[in-house]
Amino acid sequence: MSALPPQRFEPLPSTEGFIDHNGPCYWRRDESDVPEYGFQSDGRHRNPNGFLHGGAVLSFLDTILGFAVFTETQRKCATVSLDNRFIGNVAPGAWITGRTVVKRLTRTFAFVDAEALAGEKLLVTTAAVFRIFDA
Repeated sequence: MSALPPQRFEPLPSTEGFIDHNGPCYWRRDESDVPEYGFQSDGRHRNPNGFLHGGAVLSFLDTILGFAVFTETQRKCATVSLDNRFIGNVAPGAWITGRTVVKRLTRTFAFVDAEALAGEKLLVTTAAVFRIFDA
């Protein structure tokens, strides 16, 4: 399917379903102990114009945002909203990196930002709201 992920990236825990179909997604902690995520794009992720499909990147961001919320709260969650800005594009085949920042947590909601990059090229930024469920 695709090349191996960069060093120290491990598969993101997931269950069978769309996340695995779109991925696999990976994660690691950088030198500052901050989570970093990634996936290897390929031909499945191409749009009709020959670029990486925005939906593939948004699915990746939605996945890592939810993982970030779960990691922070140890509670299941679901997406309420994603506010996305498409900044750049790249051809399939690029390693896509994602970063998340949990901005605010309440008992029932998480406010989280993310970005997706190909190398140093910013592709998409997202501000999200997640519903956090009781334990």
